[in-house]
Amino acid sequence: MAISGLTRASFAASGIAGGLVANGVSFFLLIYYSQVLGLDPALAGLAMMVSLAFDAVTDPLVGHWSDRLRHRLGRRHPFLFASIVPIALAYYLLWDPPELGQTGLFLYLLGIAVAMRLALTLYLVPFAALLPEVAPDYDQRTRLLNYSYAGSWFFGTLMAVAMYAWWLADKPGEPVGSGVLRAEGYVDAGLVAAVIVLFCLALAAFGTRHHIPALAPPPPKAGSLGRMWREGAATLGDRNFLAMVASGLAGAAAAGTTTALWAYMQPYFWGFSSDQSSLILAAQLLSAVLAFVLLPLLTRGRDKKPILVGISVAALGVGSGPVLLKLLGWFPATGSDALFLTMVVAGVIQVMLVVMSSVLTGSMVADIVESRAVVTGRREEGLLFSVLSFIGKVATGVGVWAGGIMLALIDFPADTTAIAVAPEVVERLGWLYGPSLAVFYLLSILALLFYRLDRATHAANLATLKRMQTALP
Repeated sequence: MAISGLTRASFAASGIAGGLVANGVSFFLLIYYSQVLGLDPALAGLAMMVSLAFDAVTDPLVGHWSDRLRHRLGRRHPFLFASIVPIALAYYLLWDPPELGQTGLFLYLLGIAVAMRLALTLYLVPFAALLPEVAPDYDQRTRLLNYSYAGSWFFGTLMAVAMYAWWLADKPGEPVGSGVLRAEGYVDAGLVAAVIVLFCLALAAFGTRHHIPALAPPPPKAGSLGRMWREGAATLGDRNFLAMVASGLAGAAAAGTTTALWAYMQPYFWGFSSDQSSLILAAQLLSAVLAFVLLPLLTRGRDKKPILVGISVAALGVGSGPVLLKLLGWFPATGSDALFLTMVVAGVIQVMLVVMSSVLTGSMVADIVESRAVVTGRREEGLLFSVLSFIGKVATGVGVWAGGIMLALIDFPADTTAIAVAPEVVERLGWLYGPSLAVFYLLSILALLFYRLDRATHAANLATLKRMQTALP
């Protein structure tokens, strides 16, 4: 059965909203709170990590709850409708804090981050759980997720381009890179993004409402609390699931570190102006388009695992390679046209690979749903897809945390401009950044080796479930 245009638009809209939130936090939160508002970068990273620990508990709980909820709107949509406004409001408040000291600003950031992440969990987990039922086919679910992640990265990147080109653009006569220190730019951009997020989340929720009658009902009995925990632990202990969790977390940590330190690496390490950074990001709009077009061609008739392994290997080289080569003196000189053009191309390829790996990760988690249903007789999309929500937040939480730790370790100065940072500090940043990315990607690749589901196994699982459904009275 073909996927309707409204369903594709709904998944794209959900991805756009998630991309605006994730990219805003990943690219700009750390530099905004540390360089502009004056919060210690380690404290900013700690706030995000504490909120991430909170997610580690709430994500599976919400997923399990949405698997068993009984409501006239089905298992998923009550969560979607309830969380639309809180997400948009919390995102705006994140960028418009009152004037506070170190402790007050830390507590404000922590409180708003926790509230925003809880609201995101209430939306992202149930929405992601729609995928296996809306797109049961092995390739169909990959194509549908392609709309979501391509939309996420395209519009998330577009907003980042607008940040550098408009809200944080360098003014005439000011030092290169000083635009990132303009507080009002972050507040104005936060308001615009929050309004777009509100609209996109509403579109995604209402656009998938017509699927409710065809979705599977919750189990007939909720069971005891002890039984619920045993069932959940068994599902979360599945070997394939654990492989995807480990791989996804490591890959997300790499992507999150990259985006969290983007605003530092561009002016300080690479020596690019705000205009150049904006052009690099603008070129990366092509990344989502390339991923959207190329991934279906790569996956057609092939298993997902070897493709994801290959993409991860390529991401390792493109992500950490340029940094290490520059540190070793084997890269174009700072300020040269060759360096700028090289980093434009590298950026396009790197983001394209990230988009592809995100789509394949989601699709491979979806394949676990039917595998577990064959074993248990239960559909636990919500519980299993809580991993996607959690992995997405790891990309921002761990990225901001790791970035904050790195900046603290090298004693990166606060309230400064790009031209005022000592060369040895910049070099230390590169030596921490490049190898850290390589380690994260290597861990992601190693974890994938333990994943066992393929195209043939999925087809067999679908056939078994069909026989089981036919045998029901």
